[in-house]
This record gives sequence, C-alpha cells and structure tokens, in this order.
Amino acid sequence: MKKLLNICALALLAGLLSCNFTGQEPSNGNQHGINPGETPEKPADELVMLFTNDLHSQIEPLDAASTYNAGRGGVARIKVLVDSVRAAEKAVILADAGDFVQGTYYFTCLGGDVEMRIQKEIGYDIRTVGNHEFDKKIPGLDRMFSQNDVVTVSSNYNFSATSLFDKVKETAIIDAAGLKIGFIGFGARLEGLVDPLSCEGVTYSNPWENADRLAADLKHDGADLVIALSHLGYNAKSDAKYYDKGLAMNTRNIDFIIGGHSHTFLNNAVYVTNMAGKQVPIVQTGSRGVCLGYMKINMKKIGKERFTYKLIPVDSRLDSRIDQDFAAVLNGYSSELEKTMEEVLGQCPSTLRKGTPQGLLGNWAADAMAEICQDTFGAVPDMAICNNGGLRAELPAGNVTRSRIYSIFPFDNKLSLLEMKGSVLMQLFADISRGSQEPVSAQVQLSIKDGQVASVKLSGKAIDPNKVYKVCTLDYLSNSDHYSLGSYVSRKDSDEFVYDLMCKHVQKLTAAGRKVEASYDNRIVVLD
Repeated sequence: MKKLLNICALALLAGLLSCNFTGQEPSNGNQHGINPGETPEKPADELVMLFTNDLHSQIEPLDAASTYNAGRGGVARIKVLVDSVRAAEKAVILADAGDFVQGTYYFTCLGGDVEMRIQKEIGYDIRTVGNHEFDKKIPGLDRMFSQNDVVTVSSNYNFSATSLFDKVKETAIIDAAGLKIGFIGFGARLEGLVDPLSCEGVTYSNPWENADRLAADLKHDGADLVIALSHLGYNAKSDAKYYDKGLAMNTRNIDFIIGGHSHTFLNNAVYVTNMAGKQVPIVQTGSRGVCLGYMKINMKKIGKERFTYKLIPVDSRLDSRIDQDFAAVLNGYSSELEKTMEEVLGQCPSTLRKGTPQGLLGNWAADAMAEICQDTFGAVPDMAICNNGGLRAELPAGNVTRSRIYSIFPFDNKLSLLEMKGSVLMQLFADISRGSQEPVSAQVQLSIKDGQVASVKLSGKAIDPNKVYKVCTLDYLSNSDHYSLGSYVSRKDSDEFVYDLMCKHVQKLTAAGRKVEASYDNRIVVLD
C-alpha cells in the first residue's frame, strides 16, 4: 500500500508543470519519514525542501477577476501537494520565508488564528519572521506563535527584550530521516518598514554581520548543510549585502537561500558564487501561494548537480484531491466571516488600480481620506496623503463589498490629522518628488521635473512656509517619519481603523447617490 501511495503521489507531481508566472540554539523540529524519537539506520540520501513565502493570508484561491494570477493559490491545494510529496519521499522539510500573514480579511478580523492553524494542519517545520508578522504588534505576534509548535528562526531580529524571547531562536537544526539541516533566518531592516510601535523591544542587526559565523557554528554542531530563510528580498540588479545575492556573495557557509519579501517568481534558481568559490542557489516562489517551492538536494553530490528545483503550480487541477476534513476546518472560520464580508456597500463603475505618478485607486483613497477627515475630526484638511504600499489590492468594477475594502486597507491603521508648518510641507513634496509619488488628494497640484519640485500649490495657492497646514494621513506614516510626516506641530488620531472608516464612507456615498470612482487630474504631473 505504501508503494502504491508513493506511485500515485509521484504521478500527481509529474502531471504538474513548473510555474511560469510573473509578478512581483538548535532544535529538533517536526520529523517526517520516521517516527518521533526513532533514528533511521542510515540517513536519507536526498532531502526535499518544500517552501512558501509571502503567502499574505491568501487562504482561498485568488479572485477569478484578479489581474494577478486569477483563480490560483489556496491553502487546501497546497496541502494536497505537501501530502503527496511526503508520501513519496523519505526526508521532507516544509518551510516558510516570512509574511505568512496580512493581506486578506482573515488576518484583519481574526488576528492570525487561521494562518497558525493552517501551519499546524499542513505541518510546517520551520519559519522565519517577515515584516508583516509584526502587524498585530508584539502581543499579537506572541499570541500567534503560541498557537502551534513550528520552529521560528530569526538571526538578525533580537527578541530577548520581548515576550517572544523563548519563542524565536537565532538558529535551529531540523532532523529529517537522519539528516541534520541547519537553518538561519533574516529579515529586512525594520526602520521605515515597520511601525516602531509594532516592533517595540526588537533590535535589528545587519544580516551579513553574523550570517557566516552562525552558519559555521551550525555545521560545527553537526548540520549537514545550512539553509537561510531570507525575508530580505531578491534584486536582480543589485549585489548589495542586504539583498539575497549580496548575502550569498559575502559568506562561505550558507548552502542555499530560500527568499521572500520581494514577491519574485524565480522559475529557475539563481546561482551566486560565494567567498569559498561555491555556487549558492537562491530560490523564491513569488507570493500568495500561487506556487509551492520544491527543491531536492542529493546529499552525495556537489555543485549544481546535487540540486533540482521547480515551482509547482497551485491551481484547480488539485481540487479533486483536497482533504475534506481540512476544508471543513477552513470553512469553520470563513462561514461566519463571509456573512459580514460579502455585504454590498456600494458600486464601482470601473476598476481602480494603483499607479504612479497617479493611479485611480490612490486618487480615490486620498480623496476619501480628506472627506472622512471632516466627519472624524470636524476639520477640513488642506490635503491628504497615503502610500501606495498601503493599498494592497485593486478594486474591480461592480459591487463594492466589505471584503474588498478590507483587502485594499488590511492594516490596523488609524487616520491621523496633523498640523504642520508650510516649510515642512515643502520638504514633504521634495521627498515624494524624489521617490515614488505617493497618492495625494485633489487639493494638491504638484509638478515634478528630474526628480525635483518644479511647482506646487494647495487649492491653487502657493505654500506659505510660515503657515500651519492641516494634513490628513495614516498613523503608520506619521509614526515612521515617512516623508517628514513625523515633524508635526499637533496630531489627532481616529478611534476607528481606516478599513472601517472606508466602509462607512462607501455607504455614505451610496446613500448620497454617488459611486466609488476616480479620475486623473493635475494633482501630480511629471514633466519631460
């Protein structure tokens, strides 16, 4: 029977082509292929690493109307693949390279309960900490990590001054069918990326400072090889040490890098020569569970010949094999949520998407913030500004449901009303002219040339450097000192989260006979 299961599992995998999608303290972990506490007579000759990165709470398949890999993904399908590989192979480890949470209303409403249950049910062995794991702050992260026994490794985030001091390890060794696999984990710089209040007590260190020493220590402790779970990001054009390529180039003892953060589909492994002259493969699956990463490592070979890698598509071909008990677990979370989340709040005549220097979604969001500010604070702002990175989904044409608003604004952000001097505003516009032209409200008329402010007005008037202006923004931006927004004279924050304020705003539009729509204007113009 075991042989038949193995043949069936291998047949399933053979029938799935590789993904071609584009977009953007040692510990014994769970043991697969042997019984707990049992040591095989001979270590396995091959190791299979299965991995995900940047799942972003994509519990269900992506919306069929999405422009990003429509209909693909879904954790029930991922479980089919993982179970099939485990039935076919002796030594299997399942890992996640960060940002398993945040991105759908499951996390917004349930705070990670579903995602941690999924990791437990599918049987993840090890994970690292991405920046979005901090989105429910340290108490929320502590609560999440308490819900399963997945080993958590983070080698450049120090949690010793937090309640997570005993839940996050600097390094780990996982035993798989007699093979000892060492793991280190690295996260991106927290400053400017994570709200300081969300990562309070956590200290960051540059990943390359200790990476090689930690990898060498793991090998000294008996690790057969060392894998880095990296949430630093892949940048094909950069060898900087804070990206995956640079990390590999500046170390000797890391054998493989499983990446994340940049949402990069690496259909083929990228090989980088390290300081010892060895080829280090870098792999990554994209995001949202569209693919499951698969690599098989032959422990008896060296160089590229020891390594087989592919991205396995996660799509509807797996639906007939879905574990119905697992599906029932998921349905238990979703059934009640859907009643609220599928409430229709309004109508959107045409799809709104992000863009620069303007995008329809950003224009609508900033204008909505300016209107909401009046109801929330009783004040008319001189302008509003948000960030493209905070808009996490497009808004398709048709019904505007609560779930769609929560998908666009999933973070526990609040609205901030800042008073700031005109001189600070001028610096703000200089900053966004050099950067990514973040969404601003229609009161702004900004012209940019060669990355500098050519001209700027608010409601048709020049900015007085000595005057105090009212600016509506997100608390995340004002907390993080983004674009000088931390340099305010006074500040008020809303009691409600932005996603709820936006839902009420859409309902108010509907009651007034208005729809969710936006247009391009002269709020930001880039001159030739």
